[in-house]
Amino acid sequence: MKDLFERCPELLAETAPPLTAILSALREVRPCELELAASLRPDPGRPYGRRVFLGTPAVEGMLATWTPGASCAPHDHGGSSGGVRVLRGVATHRIYRVIDGALRLIAEERAAAGDVLAFGAGLIHSMGDGGGDASLVTLHLYAGPIPHMVVYDLTRGETLKVDGGCGAWVPDDPAQILGRWAGFVSPCSVLASAPRLGLDGEA
Repeated sequence: MKDLFERCPELLAETAPPLTAILSALREVRPCELELAASLRPDPGRPYGRRVFLGTPAVEGMLATWTPGASCAPHDHGGSSGGVRVLRGVATHRIYRVIDGALRLIAEERAAAGDVLAFGAGLIHSMGDGGGDASLVTLHLYAGPIPHMVVYDLTRGETLKVDGGCGAWVPDDPAQILGRWAGFVSPCSVLASAPRLGLDGEA
């Protein structure tokens, strides 16, 4: 991602840039196809493969190589804001809100190559490969590190607080689960309360 840093040196500053700077950086980047091809990290066992190419106290940058037809779990970003640029393929983007204990889908959109999606702190969303001619590749920038995330397990009807090094899915490794709540709980409530279930799912 050399082009990204050359065009937007503020990403290497010591303080987290404003959301406007992150979105500008995502719009300005002109990825080299050869560099992009060498940077892809497919992971067929997951919704996407992750390559974190930047991790400072101010910014986290990640390239996602999506599994065809797959979507990630609804999640937040641990209080960080940021943006996503579609580099290749078509993305399906869904936005959710916890309302009266239910996780409600409130918006859905499709994004094509070149489109930039913004998200504020506390947003719950999911993304997935939208079935374009090319498999989905996305570039993600977040303001500040992500020590943890809230991930919603739709199968078990649970809210999980997971380690920031985990992707937007239910971890296989119990050590990556930092807390577990029965039902669907908003990210703000997760920060303000203790888990109601243990890591083994028992009260």
